[in-house]
Amino acid sequence: MKNFELLEWTPEMVQTFWDYESQFPENFFAYRFGREIIDQLLPFLPSQGRVLDYGCGPGNLIERLLDTPLEVAGLDFSPATIQAVTTRFAGRPNFIGAFELNELDERAGLFDAAVVIEVVEHLYDQQLDELLANVKKLLRPGGTVVFTTPNEEVLEDSYILCPVSGKLFHRWQHVRSWSAESLSAYLASRGFQVQKSLTTDFVVSFNTSHRPHPLREKLTALKKTLKYKLKPQKKRPHLVVAASTAE
Repeated sequence: MKNFELLEWTPEMVQTFWDYESQFPENFFAYRFGREIIDQLLPFLPSQGRVLDYGCGPGNLIERLLDTPLEVAGLDFSPATIQAVTTRFAGRPNFIGAFELNELDERAGLFDAAVVIEVVEHLYDQQLDELLANVKKLLRPGGTVVFTTPNEEVLEDSYILCPVSGKLFHRWQHVRSWSAESLSAYLASRGFQVQKSLTTDFVVSFNTSHRPHPLREKLTALKKTLKYKLKPQKKRPHLVVAASTAE
């Protein structure tokens, strides 16, 4: 088989890609798994205070966070997305706004916690280091950040060919793969204190209203539990790492 080069993403390409994909919210990770993400992340978050959804996209996780007592904000890289999120949650009492990176300084130290959901697999080294520096700046001393990302993803399994450039790219613009060990080590090397890492399997909501039927939800959860009990060596597809900044 012919060897193809990998497409190198520029910031402009990434913005164009995700501005287009934002038209299809049902494809977004937080839309499909939002309830389960919140259920699994809440033990790592404070019971009250301000939490930031870093890389919030169209706001699907913000919608779930707003059901908690937390004050919630979003950060994204697309002006169109920020405007859509601001409009979507206008009037919600614990929504405290959405902003872009150029507004970072105004919100330094404002947040008790941040969630970075399915973001770090999209970033090259420089962008990743910038993200971690930004998170540190936005969190108060000792604040908590929780990351989710695919667990030991085989990137090649999702490559498709761009017919214009003749180069391969990941269908969801992933550029790197993480394990519990590699992400924990990376965070530690950047001055974060890793509190916990775990692998999991988020439950899919099959109901179009995104409110699963209770029986179907229970059967799905049972099926998932049995799958890993019967095959304990089977790899769980999602990774969660919680860390904190220095006091």
